[in-house]
Amino acid sequence: MNKLILPAIAVIAVLFVLAGTQGDPAEETEITTAINVQHLNDAIAEGPVLVEIGTDSCPACIAQKPILKDIANDYNGKASVMYINAEETRALAASFNIYSIPDMFVIAEITDEGYIYMGADGQTTTDRNRARFIGLTSKGTLTDVLDAAIEYRE
Repeated sequence: MNKLILPAIAVIAVLFVLAGTQGDPAEETEITTAINVQHLNDAIAEGPVLVEIGTDSCPACIAQKPILKDIANDYNGKASVMYINAEETRALAASFNIYSIPDMFVIAEITDEGYIYMGADGQTTTDRNRARFIGLTSKGTLTDVLDAAIEYRE
């Protein structure tokens, strides 16, 4: 019986979060989900990109989606938000060496040497491990990093 309580609480929490995100669909910016490397690189050429790698069956990934939608709406025209489904695009997800989901990061820029990531400390790095967010992450944390990436690009 006790083993069922935690999963039930998790499901209720996810449903609660999803219920609070309903609004006018015309006002919402969609998160890009059909991603390949070229699409990602094209978006980076336009501005910073917040990327989440997850799956549709991960409770934390499901709970993170409304937060990402809010960020996509708030940063429309300033930054992109993309979602990489680790089950559907295994090679792309694997290229980022994920070991836990959701795994999020902000790519501030792309150079000939590769991606430049923005860390939580506002410093850039080429080491994604120093700039990743594992697990459910607050909107404020992610927007702080996006703001630093936007400032870096200016």
